[in-house]
Amino acid sequence: MRTTLRNGTTKAAPDRKLSRKQIVADLDRNARRRRGMTAKDLVEAYRAGTLYDPGEVADLLGLASLLGEDDPLYVAP
Repeated sequence: MRTTLRNGTTKAAPDRKLSRKQIVADLDRNARRRRGMTAKDLVEAYRAGTLYDPGEVADLLGLASLLGEDDPLYVAP
């Protein structure tokens, strides 16, 4: 991924590593703020096909896909 600077030049964006704790905290905070539900409830509704307009929270589902496949909050990309 590249970032464009104000002067028009580009540089590589730094890699950022997030811990599980950081990912889950971000998921939960944003799921509660945007949907009024926990991260666990959001993921369960998505898996069950009952999540209203999942495109509105695609960024959160993408974040959940960064978790390990054995994680209970993992969402397959």
